[in-house]
Amino acid sequence: MKPSFSVLLAAVTAATFVITADAQPAGGNLGKGPSAYPMDCTKAKDKARCVALNKDIGACKDKIGDEWRECMHRPEPDTKITPPKLRDCTKASNMERCEAHNAALEACKDKTTRVEHRKCMEG
Repeated sequence: MKPSFSVLLAAVTAATFVITADAQPAGGNLGKGPSAYPMDCTKAKDKARCVALNKDIGACKDKIGDEWRECMHRPEPDTKITPPKLRDCTKASNMERCEAHNAALEACKDKTTRVEHRKCMEG
């Protein structure tokens, strides 16, 4: 008896599903918390933010899912920043955009925290 093409195709498809199902872990990570690890802050650009984030990771390590997200998404610390310097618009490809950015920087120069500065620059 000769096997038909459709039977052979069905057998190959079933074998593919079996191999794929064996290759993927079935809920092996369900009982564990999220895999966020503290970072090395020695080379971080914003060391205060890195340290604060490492504290949050340590405080939230026992939480899972929405609780973990809620725990991790805290407002940024109110670290003082120096406002960015004005750009040199003489060589800019888009003069209007550069001048508008400089005007926004000038208007927001009194904002000393990162959060205040971002809100001012967006508005």
